[in-house]
Amino acid sequence: MTNSQRRAAHGWAVVLAATALIAFIVATGLFLGDAMLLPGVNMLRFLMAAFVGPLAFAVSVVLVLYSSERLSGAAAFRTAAGAAAAGGLAAASVASWSVGFDAADAGRELSWFASSTFLFFFLAWAAGTFSLYTPVRSVLNEMRRRPVPRLQGVVLAAVSALALGGLLLLAQLVGSLAAVLLLVLVLRSGSTTQPAAAPRPSPAERPSFSPGRTLAETRRRDAAVGAAALASAAVGLGCAVFALTGSSWASLATDGTQAMNIGLAGGTLAAIPAALAAGAALAAGLGSVMHWSAGLLSAGLVLEAAAQFAGAGHPAQWPLTLAAAALAGVALALPCGRLLPGGKRLRVGVTALLGLGGLVPGLFLVAAAGFTAPLAAVALFAWSWRRLSGRDGQAGPRSVSQRA
Repeated sequence: MTNSQRRAAHGWAVVLAATALIAFIVATGLFLGDAMLLPGVNMLRFLMAAFVGPLAFAVSVVLVLYSSERLSGAAAFRTAAGAAAAGGLAAASVASWSVGFDAADAGRELSWFASSTFLFFFLAWAAGTFSLYTPVRSVLNEMRRRPVPRLQGVVLAAVSALALGGLLLLAQLVGSLAAVLLLVLVLRSGSTTQPAAAPRPSPAERPSFSPGRTLAETRRRDAAVGAAALASAAVGLGCAVFALTGSSWASLATDGTQAMNIGLAGGTLAAIPAALAAGAALAAGLGSVMHWSAGLLSAGLVLEAAAQFAGAGHPAQWPLTLAAAALAGVALALPCGRLLPGGKRLRVGVTALLGLGGLVPGLFLVAAAGFTAPLAAVALFAWSWRRLSGRDGQAGPRSVSQRA
């Protein structure tokens, strides 16, 4: 394979990985938003989540294997063609089941399409087995250092196809996370094949820790981190207790739902000092970008607290939660931007895509912050206490060695 062919295959792999990520983001956004009530939106979400996203993902992986010369041109073509057929037939199987379910629920007679669910399923399984046979056998040959029997390769390819298909149908919301990982890996694999030097970090991205930092300054930072974590843990635990039991002993809550909303709102706000303290602690090794990440996460926690204060059933609650999840997703993705090769525009664009792809974990992060943040704050306090205790024991020998 020539260098131009390798670069072309890698470029298309990047494009298709980004396409898969965008498709999964669109599907997730449609699923979480109010647009599902509009006609045709559910079909668009289904096409993005069950066909466009998985197909682009699969072909991107094939191109990565081809550019790394793990697959020949003919094998890559067969694998991509099988993946396209398997994706289309799997989507047809899910659509057939949905149409059949609606027809049975309405008491209508099933059409040929609604009756062909299992036919489409077995055809998709066969196509997936055909697609995965060569990659699976190639991996096994490398692991065992000897040829693998064809029947064993077929069986393992069939099992892999069934497992991947089940994962796709049962966990469509995590497709964006897989696409995020693929996009980062493809970009970094391309940077390792090029002789150009890696971009030097800007001053804002360089670690804030320096060998000249005095022991007293580091101790003050660790002490401040521990104090903030302890405050967050204490207040957060109190808010969690109120969320679970406040309706039975406090006049602020008239029922269990209101107590839960008030307790989660307070616990979410109580998590902000711990989040800022964690950003300050991580900035010593990862750079000042962690301050920005902690600030975005704190802004998301503020929005989630506002959503909880609005209460269950309020029209602003879900939009505020989605906005909080988006900020949390960007906060999680921001440190990953330092790992990406290329120019500033590429890194900013990919980091923005990674942030949108992190919408689902961001949603879980902010929604459960009222209960999980106290535990994280306790862990952060234990970390800072251990560091302070360790330095106390090392202060004497250091001073002796310095005097010597």
